[in-house]
Amino acid sequence: MPSLFQTSPPPLDEKSSYYDQLNCVLDPFFSEVDRIIFRHVLFNLFFVTLCAAEIVLLFLFFTILAQSLILAFGLAVVFFTFFAYFTLRIYFQTKKPEQLRSIKNRYVEACKNLLQRQNDEKKEEELYTALANAYCKFANKLHAREYNYYRPLSWLSFLTPWTERLSCWLHWADIHLLKEQLLKEAVKEHVKLVKAQPISLQAHASLANAYVMLSGLYIDPRKMEGYDDERWIPANKYNDTFDDKFKETAENAIEEFKILEEFAPDDPWVHSQLAYSYHDMQMPLEEILEYETIQRLLPNDKDNLYKLGTLYFQQGMNAKGLRVYEELKKHHYERIDSLIKNYGCHKNRPFE
Repeated sequence: MPSLFQTSPPPLDEKSSYYDQLNCVLDPFFSEVDRIIFRHVLFNLFFVTLCAAEIVLLFLFFTILAQSLILAFGLAVVFFTFFAYFTLRIYFQTKKPEQLRSIKNRYVEACKNLLQRQNDEKKEEELYTALANAYCKFANKLHAREYNYYRPLSWLSFLTPWTERLSCWLHWADIHLLKEQLLKEAVKEHVKLVKAQPISLQAHASLANAYVMLSGLYIDPRKMEGYDDERWIPANKYNDTFDDKFKETAENAIEEFKILEEFAPDDPWVHSQLAYSYHDMQMPLEEILEYETIQRLLPNDKDNLYKLGTLYFQQGMNAKGLRVYEELKKHHYERIDSLIKNYGCHKNRPFE
């Protein structure tokens, strides 16, 4: 059965002058983000180089300086340099979030002004969607940007994994903050759309997907199935605060999908999105119910049946899991061996 909904709101014509102009608006703001962070990069490199030079000179001429008061002066200079660095660093680190929020605010205003010039005849609801798409476009362009601020020379390319780690460690919070602010603006626009069209299923689907995009900022990708990115992730990034934000955002997405379920109970897409949300929220029993519903709606969908059988085994429902195995084996399903490997993985088997 084809879905009544799309996984993202339908964009305006990509060939329209609005999208051509949007790229012209976006590029300067993206470059400004890089300039702000690069200024901090240069600031750190300058003081690191200065402190290293002072310490090296102090050791090289230590025997000479030790015979005079110049040694005390040299030590004072080194300590003053360290003090100045940490004081200025605190100041700039405090100022940087304000600069990034300013970029977000000015980008929001620029997009609104652009839409007013380019789309005077469009409906107000279409403007909400266009603005949300513009914010998501900026957020998407920032994907993995935190890894790219320190690049070694070509003959030192073997250092790339380490420079990427350093870049991420120093700047992931900056990029995360800006992406979070942009996606929150997108959610606000979709909320306005729902208020303007409260019984529009497309509006609720768009809002649900906006919440899903925002929740993706807070979930550790290493916990997601199929994750194969070898990039380093800071150990303290996905902490309890992120967990709380993820749960809150995911619950909002689930609420929107439940509204869709109420109005379109026979749409498989709605139930699949609920299943994904329950999976991320680590609610396996609710996830099973959604896959069972999909199975009733799409009885010939073997991939869905495989997911359902896997969940049965993982939750100790081995009898149901074996029935799924038997059914898939009749149809020579190619992943049948992978399915049976999940047998017995639930040690306590409380639901058997």
